[in-house]
Amino acid sequence: MYALSRSRTIELSGPDAAAYAQAQFCNDVDALPVGGAQLSAWLNPDGRIRALFHLLRPADDRFVLVLRGGDAQALERPLRMFVLRLKTKVDIVEHVVAALEPGEAPPAGAFAFAVDDTRLAALLPPDAVASDATPRQLDAWTRADIDAGLPWLPPHALDAVLPSWLDLARLGGISHRKGCYPGQEIVARLHFRGGGDKRRLTIVAGDEATMAAATTLRDTGGAEAGVALQSANDGAGRRVALAVVRKEVATIGSVLSAANGSIQVISAKWNRPD
Repeated sequence: MYALSRSRTIELSGPDAAAYAQAQFCNDVDALPVGGAQLSAWLNPDGRIRALFHLLRPADDRFVLVLRGGDAQALERPLRMFVLRLKTKVDIVEHVVAALEPGEAPPAGAFAFAVDDTRLAALLPPDAVASDATPRQLDAWTRADIDAGLPWLPPHALDAVLPSWLDLARLGGISHRKGCYPGQEIVARLHFRGGGDKRRLTIVAGDEATMAAATTLRDTGGAEAGVALQSANDGAGRRVALAVVRKEVATIGSVLSAANGSIQVISAKWNRPD
């Protein structure tokens, strides 16, 4: 076990915490059992993702948001604004998020949750004893995220991407059958009437200097083509990243520009066919 991060999480607690989470987040919280976890998101009124997170349910009246990008401090105040008369508390709590080795049992008091089909992580108290991940371990963990098509949203991608662009349905991170939540009308319209697939999640690769500075991506004509998300070294002299790009430039081999160099779209087994 090694610590991936020592950071702040957001906790929702109280008799109405489940009702609050169900009304605000895009996945079906009512279907989440105690002891379970799900990928979910909080959207803005335009249907863009303002926060992406693993939602854990340690108790019937308690939830923990383990953020995949963004800052807990910045989210606390807007989350509190929507509590209104519900009996729900919104708190920031320090936690350790640790990676579990295959077959490793979580320590006593930890909350283990699946990150994807093959990896487990554990939420630990802030004073838990866990060695910090080495740069190589962090890189390997991020590469596994990229291979799985599991996004991490840097600041420039917050409030900028739609759930369909991140393929949240494939990841089990959104319900199109639950009731209303912020941005639901736009998300439903795009899902049921089409038009939500104008951009796609894919993998791009380039040299270290170019990828390290990559935020906005452009096509060969200089037009905006998408945004780069998290990146990692691939062990072969390149740096790879998840990116959200326009559908017409998401094909394997497409060349894009980023910052001070060029990058290329490479294979992704979870990509939808053109």
